[in-house]
Amino acid sequence: MNNTESRWKYLMARTLNLLGVLASLVLIVSISFEAFSNSAFTGDTIYTKIQLGVCLYFLLDFLLLFIIARDRLKFFFKNFVLIILSVPYSYLITRFSLDFSSEVLYLLRFLPIIRGGAALIILVQMVVSNRVSGLFITYLAIFFSITYFETLIFYVFEAGINPLVKSYPDALWWASMTVTTVGSNIIPATTIGKICTATLAVVGMTTFPIFTAYITSVIHNLNDRQKKRQLAEKQAAYQQATAAARQATTQVTTQATAAAQPQNLPAPQG
Repeated sequence: MNNTESRWKYLMARTLNLLGVLASLVLIVSISFEAFSNSAFTGDTIYTKIQLGVCLYFLLDFLLLFIIARDRLKFFFKNFVLIILSVPYSYLITRFSLDFSSEVLYLLRFLPIIRGGAALIILVQMVVSNRVSGLFITYLAIFFSITYFETLIFYVFEAGINPLVKSYPDALWWASMTVTTVGSNIIPATTIGKICTATLAVVGMTTFPIFTAYITSVIHNLNDRQKKRQLAEKQAAYQQATAAARQATTQVTTQATAAAQPQNLPAPQG
């Protein structure tokens, strides 16, 4: 495989993953609109139709990545889960009138968004050269995504049932207090709300130490760079001083040598 072909496949994979991230953003906007407009359980919604188109793109994306893969069999088994995440479950359940509870049906809507998250992780790994920074960006994206989706789910299932959840800002308050493990005055009243509370607390406990470790690593690297720069400056100053001393010594030696040499006096006349 020549360099031109490898470069072309790399750019194609990068573009496909970028489009996958953008498609996921469309899903996030539509599912957020449903949550805020209290139309999450109204059956055939706008999100269901948008999900169908996005999932069809995800399947096409997988097919194209499979075609350009160097080892297709390895790629298929390694990324088979992406096919499962790309199925438009909401559309199929609505289209064939399958019997599922509203809770299960709503939670299934988030699976294609997870597929977009996988595209984001791959894209970050391709774009960011520093592995540590790439992992930090990935963890950061996962953390905020999970937190946001948890607030949507909590708000959808608790609003109208829990008297403490009157608006979406109440869900944000619950999430901010729960993810920091401080504890919120909003007690979940539904099973899904309780699961969200426990999950979000675990996410906070496992993610914040990663942030702390990364910040510590960044500060440590900055200190090392500063020390190396100061050492390089000292070495440069020492070399300049040494060179100047050598030059001065050479000049003094030259002058002393010239002064020590006998001068040719003119011969006496008559």
